[in-house]
Amino acid sequence: MTIQRVAALVSTSWLKQRLAQAGAASKGQLRVLDTSWLPEPHVDGYTEFYKKGHIENSYFFDLKKLSKKRPDSPIDCPIPDSNLFQEYVESFGINNNTHVVAYDSLNSRSSMRTWYLFRLFGHDKVSVLNGGMTQWLKDGNHVTQVEPRPAEKSVFSVNLRSELLKDFKSMMKLVQSQDVQIIDARPAAPGFYTTDDDPSGGHIPGSKNIPFPTLFNEDMTVKSEVELQQLFDAAGVDLTKPVVATCQRGMTACAVALAAHILGKVDVPVYNGSWCEWSAVAPAEYLVKTKQ
Repeated sequence: MTIQRVAALVSTSWLKQRLAQAGAASKGQLRVLDTSWLPEPHVDGYTEFYKKGHIENSYFFDLKKLSKKRPDSPIDCPIPDSNLFQEYVESFGINNNTHVVAYDSLNSRSSMRTWYLFRLFGHDKVSVLNGGMTQWLKDGNHVTQVEPRPAEKSVFSVNLRSELLKDFKSMMKLVQSQDVQIIDARPAAPGFYTTDDDPSGGHIPGSKNIPFPTLFNEDMTVKSEVELQQLFDAAGVDLTKPVVATCQRGMTACAVALAAHILGKVDVPVYNGSWCEWSAVAPAEYLVKTKQ
């Protein structure tokens, strides 16, 4: 059976219309996930965001539950075990035919991370709500504090697409061979370069910089295809050639992968360890601290 491909982004009007269709959500054809997340360990997205108001019939998708940092690893947001991801997804009544729509109450980085994770585990029928909760409210849509009933457990088959994930060893080989364009999604300063205030900055040799905030309009919707292409062109990135995305902890890199996907480069891998891992384990000569 051929599974219909869906757009990486859907509008608030599209989602409102789909939610109004009787039975679509309850039958598992559509599942809306609130993925609100902040990196601080003490911030609980469920309490701070979801409970205070969410899109009707949406469920809270806890990225911290899926990506618990291990004390023996510098990786800040580890990729979940396939069994854990499968069981967690099944608890929301999601099957391999379900259209998953992710949103968040902040800046879309966690919903785009969710988009990437579903694709990594073989589920292409996933979209991000363009503009997230901010755009949903701006367009006059209501939210609720009422949580939907627990979903009936489904069957979800995982098909890990390892080509979408890079680890430290594979990144080191790519850097040494210079066979790939590395795009770093962190702001130029602080982050991509060091500053007097933050000497921890720096980047992987050969990286090109497309800061995460530049992918968005002022209202936090994603820029047009023409504008996205201009960003890649200005950074010197040729999307007809191999690309890998990175950032600080593997979150905003997913936005670069999504932007490239919109432009037709559908399989951009993410270096999940990103700068958190690279800066901790790479030799000093592979830590670029100043403009090249």
